[in-house]
Amino acid sequence: HSLCAARLVQKFGYDLDQSAALAKAPAVLALLDAHLQRHDWLALGRPTIADCAVYPYVVLAPEGGVELEPYSHVARWMKRMEELPGFLPKP
Repeated sequence: HSLCAARLVQKFGYDLDQSAALAKAPAVLALLDAHLQRHDWLALGRPTIADCAVYPYVVLAPEGGVELEPYSHVARWMKRMEELPGFLPKP
C-alpha cells in the first residue's frame, strides 16, 4: 500500500491516502534496496516471477510522486530487468 497506492491516486484519482502511501514508500524501497545490495535478483539467484511481479510497481512508482533516485541497487536491478531477452518496455 505504498508504491502502487500513490500512483493510483495521482494518475487515476483513486480515493486512497496518498500522503500515507508516500510516507511508506521509502521504507519499502529501502528494504528492496538492501536486499538487492546482497543479491542480483529477488529470489533463487536468477530472474523469477518475483522480479516480474515487483518490477512494474517499482518502475511506475514515480508516476505517483515516489522518488527512486536514492536507491542505487534498485536502479541496477531495474537495468538488469530491462536487459533480459524479450523485455518489452512500457508504452
